[in-house]
Amino acid sequence: MVNFIGIDVGTSNVKAVLISEEGHEKKVAYRKNEPLYLGASKVEQDMTVLWDKVLACITEVVAGENTADILGIGLTGQGEGCWLVDKDGKPVSQSILWSDGRAKDLVDDIIKDKELYDRIYQQTGTQPLTGTALTLLLWSKQHRKDILDRADKLMFAKDWIRYKLIGTIELESSDAGTSLLNIETLAFEGQFFDDIGLGDYKHLISGVNKSYEIAGKITPEIAAITGLKASTVVSYGALDVIATTMGVGAIHNGDICTILGTTCATNIVTNQIEPGKENTRIEKHILDDLYIDLKPTMSGTTNIDWMFKELAEGLNYQEVDDKLIKVKAVPSGVIYHPYLSTAGERSPFYDSNARSSFFGLSMETTKMDMIKAVYEGIAFSIKDCLNFSQITEDSVIYLAGGGAASKAWKQIIADVTNLTVIVLEGTEFAAKGSVMGMAVELGIYETIEDAAREMCHANEMYHPIAENVVSYEAFYELYLTMRLNFTTLWAERTKILKALNKGE
Repeated sequence: MVNFIGIDVGTSNVKAVLISEEGHEKKVAYRKNEPLYLGASKVEQDMTVLWDKVLACITEVVAGENTADILGIGLTGQGEGCWLVDKDGKPVSQSILWSDGRAKDLVDDIIKDKELYDRIYQQTGTQPLTGTALTLLLWSKQHRKDILDRADKLMFAKDWIRYKLIGTIELESSDAGTSLLNIETLAFEGQFFDDIGLGDYKHLISGVNKSYEIAGKITPEIAAITGLKASTVVSYGALDVIATTMGVGAIHNGDICTILGTTCATNIVTNQIEPGKENTRIEKHILDDLYIDLKPTMSGTTNIDWMFKELAEGLNYQEVDDKLIKVKAVPSGVIYHPYLSTAGERSPFYDSNARSSFFGLSMETTKMDMIKAVYEGIAFSIKDCLNFSQITEDSVIYLAGGGAASKAWKQIIADVTNLTVIVLEGTEFAAKGSVMGMAVELGIYETIEDAAREMCHANEMYHPIAENVVSYEAFYELYLTMRLNFTTLWAERTKILKALNKGE
């Protein structure tokens, strides 16, 4: 019997998952994460608290197991942000998370500087965004240079955990490739940092490795604390959305993985890239010859959470789901745009002023009409993300994330996108994806195709309903027209709030 541990360092929760070589989730230990919401769109993380929670999860999931059967630990987690340590490997400050919006004005300035904007976009494949490491380094140089000057290395969430497990600091291509590397060569180019004004901070960038490669073995201290064998290896790991794409078996050109989580990330697997092309954001797939056109919205299931708090009080998820299945597509013509984040939206468009709204309310509108509009609005956003992407006639959507438990929502997504939706056994796909490459590296499987065939098990399939497809196509065109025309209205709203010295 061979097992692995997948560690998922999420924004809301951290988890350790015991996964068999057949891909079954045998045990899950989790802790609620404690990101610090400091107001004015500031979101930080105490790195020591995070490590303590991960260590507790590992210890719990190992307890009672035959550790001789546990060959390795795969890593994944929230991406981007700014995680800085000094020469002794100690945090120089709390990390700034990917969802932080403090660099909004800086991003707006970069967008106005077309030469700088294009330089960053074409180099990295990712537009300048508020929560990327590159943007936060530039912001830190302007606003907290003393902290930046004390830093020796930059890392990301799962790199911090790997360092605590094996004692060495390195980067890997999916996280670092988001905003720090030449996305085509996956190399760090010092001249790029010189050109954008970060030349004095090139030392922050460590060596960059492939996600599936083995980084080393756990330290004797970790072995003693957890009970794991000292021979237990640790992989470099991958950004959570990339690991999830692998974990659902989206390993071929044109495959789509949509993660219905805190964000709603739609990932289109592709073998061709054009960095800097409008409406694309290119990330590195775990597989060597593939990339992902990543479309992560700022708000996914947070819209559903808000809806239950404000509109569906007293109802539970199953009750709502049962009712939604019986409600026709866009029952009263109400449309919802799902831009709840105070940092605005980043995909499939960037606008820090974007905000949610309902359209089409009348005296005839029911609460259930509005509830369904929220689910449909997120599905429309997924379709918006698929526009301009390299999907094929064979493309299907693999769904992951907590939202994939809703039968009504799965059918809505199939109908809105006019694509077949597949849901797999399990829930911890990022953790599974983090160990699949390791299983090949350690010789359990010969190829990733072999690993996916044996470790990814389809449970449900939803095909588009023709009648609903027609309705949703008509309302999607209205949804998109409104979204495009809201740009000036969102900007005017922000202008008024600033003039009145009011925040969100």
